[in-house]
Amino acid sequence: MKYCIEYYKNFRYNTNIDEVILGYATYKDSIVEKLKEWREDQRIIIDICLSDSPDVVIPVLKMCQKVHENLAVRLDIIQEDMVEELQGNIPFFYANYAKTNDEVYGMIKRGVSDIYITESLAFNIELVGSYCKYMDVKVRIIPNIAQYRAGFRKEIPDPYKFFVRPEDVDLYEAYVDVFEIIAPKDRLSVIYEIYRNKVWNGDLQQLIAGIDEPFPNAGMIPLFGPYRLACCHKCMQEKCSLCMQAKELSTKFADNKLEVIKEKDKEWKHETRSYQEAVRIIEKTTSDGDGKISEE
Repeated sequence: MKYCIEYYKNFRYNTNIDEVILGYATYKDSIVEKLKEWREDQRIIIDICLSDSPDVVIPVLKMCQKVHENLAVRLDIIQEDMVEELQGNIPFFYANYAKTNDEVYGMIKRGVSDIYITESLAFNIELVGSYCKYMDVKVRIIPNIAQYRAGFRKEIPDPYKFFVRPEDVDLYEAYVDVFEIIAPKDRLSVIYEIYRNKVWNGDLQQLIAGIDEPFPNAGMIPLFGPYRLACCHKCMQEKCSLCMQAKELSTKFADNKLEVIKEKDKEWKHETRSYQEAVRIIEKTTSDGDGKISEE
């Protein structure tokens, strides 16, 4: 699994992160030199949403590609003139999220290198991810934001929103290429570390933006993660309640101070101090994200 963050100077793992997003508007006067800070095996994503016209931006991007070949461009789907210049020259993908199969199909036909899979579509990641891999397109998801259709936050229960627990990262390995971590700057390093180490025995409400009620994780049943890979979000037709039942059971475990012991927890949780540091930082702060993906 590759991990991506939007560039932040004080991010603790800038030398280790797999992908970095740079805003063209922020660094356009020095972006070519800025690229020299990263190794060639680190992929750089240059975000050109709402940037200058193609005749200004494209020459700069071509210079960037000469300095750092492992590069892609992220843009808005309305920037059709940019797409014509990028196709066949520089890898590109949309900042817009794919929420339907139509959007996945259409984006692939336009020649994107990556696709964000979100909301209900992500509950069929097994099928969608396999198709994208067959078409040689990278799948990106945002694991630490609970996703739901914008405007229906009160109606969608937390367990029925799409998110990925740190313990379930390995399950997505076969279908997802990039986990993009989006978090406030003061929490970014520890949330990244928690997902890389695949352990969080605290409350998911403290870790995942958009979860509105307490959601104990330590007592979560092992079936929770695998089931969500291909369940097709049947809870939206009231044909399934497994995730809700799993949360209720985990809450009972928490009330009785019980947890499900996992062997893989030991190395990070019990043998290093970094887990305790992560707990201290996450529990000290409260995420202010609303879990919305977009109003589109």
